[in-house]
Amino acid sequence: MDVPRGSAPVKEKPAVPSRLAILADIHGDVHALRDALVQIERLKCDCIVNAGDLVDWGIFPEEAIDLVREHKIPSILGNHDRWAIGRGSAASPEIDMDAEPWDCSGHDLRDDTIRYLADLSPSWRVEVAGVRIAVHLGTPHSDMDCIFPDETNASQASRWLAFAQSQVLVVGHTHIPFCLELPDGKCIVNPGALLRDFAKPEEREWLRQLQSRNPRRAPASSGTFGVLHLPSKKFSVFNASDGSEAKIVRKAL
Repeated sequence: MDVPRGSAPVKEKPAVPSRLAILADIHGDVHALRDALVQIERLKCDCIVNAGDLVDWGIFPEEAIDLVREHKIPSILGNHDRWAIGRGSAASPEIDMDAEPWDCSGHDLRDDTIRYLADLSPSWRVEVAGVRIAVHLGTPHSDMDCIFPDETNASQASRWLAFAQSQVLVVGHTHIPFCLELPDGKCIVNPGALLRDFAKPEEREWLRQLQSRNPRRAPASSGTFGVLHLPSKKFSVFNASDGSEAKIVRKAL
C-alpha cells in the first residue's frame, strides 16, 4: 500500500468476529432441530447452515423441512434428499448390508416439499470475516464419498480444500464429529448428526450392525451441531439436548 508522504499509515479494519452454526444430517428429527435452534440462539450465533440430508430415518421429515424453511436456513442437497426426490424409486424393502442404500421417505412428502428439495444445490459457499467456507455433504467430488478422520492425511485434505476453493471445508454424511487441521490454518470440520431418534426399530438395528462391523466408520445418532468461530476458525460441537460441549475427534494433519 502506497502511503502519501507526511501521513500516517492507514490501518485495515480487523475482521468482525462471527459464529456460524452448522447443522448436518437432520434426517427428519424435528425435536432435535428445535432443541438445536434454542441452543444456537443461546450461543448467539450469527447465521446457520445445514450440510444436507434433511430426510429419511427420522419420524418427522416434513416438519423438520418446514422449520428449516421457516428459519430461512441455507441447506444443501444430501444423498437422502436426492433419493427422496425420486419418491423412493431407489427403495429396497429389505435390509441388505451390501446393497445400495435405500430411501422410501419421499413417497408421502408434499409436492411443495419435493420441489423444495429438488431446488437445493449440492454445495454452498460463503465468505465470513475474510474466511472462505465451502459446504458439501460428502466431499467436493460426491455426496456419496466419505471423509473419516482416522483415514485422512494432509495430502488428501489439501486436495479437497483446493478443489472446494476454501479455507474451511464443512462436511457431514459420516455422522462423526471432527476437526482436521492443516499446518497452514485450513481445516475440515464435521458437526456430527443432529439425528437422535429413528422412525423404525429395524433402522436402528441396521445401524447397530454397521457399528459392530466397523465402529470407527459407522454412523451414529449423536444429536449434535457445530459452531465455527470466525476468523479464528475455532470449531466446537454441542449437544442439542442441553447445549453441553461434545467430545469430538481433533487431529492435526
